Amino acid sequence: RETISACAKKYGMKALFLPKTSSTTAGNGLHLHFSFRDVRSSSDNSFLDSTQSTGISRKGGSFIEGILDHLPSLLSFSLPTNNSFRRIGPGCWTGSTLGWSTEDKEVPVRVCLDLITQEATNVELKLCDATANIYLELAMILAAGMEGIKKGRKLRPMATDATSEPLPQSLQESLDLLKNDEFLLSILGPELSTAYIAVRESEAQNEKSLEEEVMDAFHKA
Repeated sequence: RETISACAKKYGMKALFLPKTSSTTAGNGLHLHFSFRDVRSSSDNSFLDSTQSTGISRKGGSFIEGILDHLPSLLSFSLPTNNSFRRIGPGCWTGSTLGWSTEDKEVPVRVCLDLITQEATNVELKLCDATANIYLELAMILAAGMEGIKKGRKLRPMATDATSEPLPQSLQESLDLLKNDEFLLSILGPELSTAYIAVRESEAQNEKSLEEEVMDAFHKA
C-alpha cells in the first residue's frame, strides 16, 4: 500500500483502497490464493490428483469444503465493512452465491488451472478486500480449511445456478451467522470474539447512520 500510495502521490494522484468507490466500477479487491504440498511426498503440488473426477486431491477438496462450510461467517473477517458488501454482485469478479468452480471469475472460490497442462494448481478466494485485518483474516480462513482436512469433508459438486445459495448481503448478516459458528468462535476465543463482534457491529451501525450521505457521494463518483 505504501508503495502504491507513494507512486500515486509522485504523479499528483491519490490511491484509494476502498472496496467500492463508484456504482459504475467493479471496485478494489484483495484475492487470496492457497496451495500446499505434502512434506512426505516428492511432488511440489499436493492440490492436484488426476485420478479424481475433479482433478483435485482429496485433501485439496476437503480444504475447499472447509472454507465453503464457514464462508458466510468468514465474510465478517474478509469483508469487514458495509462498503465491502457493496462490491459483491454480478460483474464484480467476486461471486455472490455459495459455491466453487474451475476458472470461473463469478464464483467466490475458484480452482485455478495451469495454463499449459490445464491441471489444478491452487484455489483462490475472491471475497476479500484491503479493509480487513490480514492476519486475523488469514488465520480464520486457514483454520476453516484445515478443519475441512481434519474432518475429511467431501467437496460438494461444482456450483450451478440451480444449486447455489445466496451469501450474506451485509456485514451485520455475516456477524449474526458468526455468533452461531461454534468452530470459528472457538478459534478466536471468548474475549477476542466478543470484542471483535462488538466493534464490527458498532462500526456497521455507525456507517448505517451515514448511509444517505454515503450513497449520494457513491452515485456521484
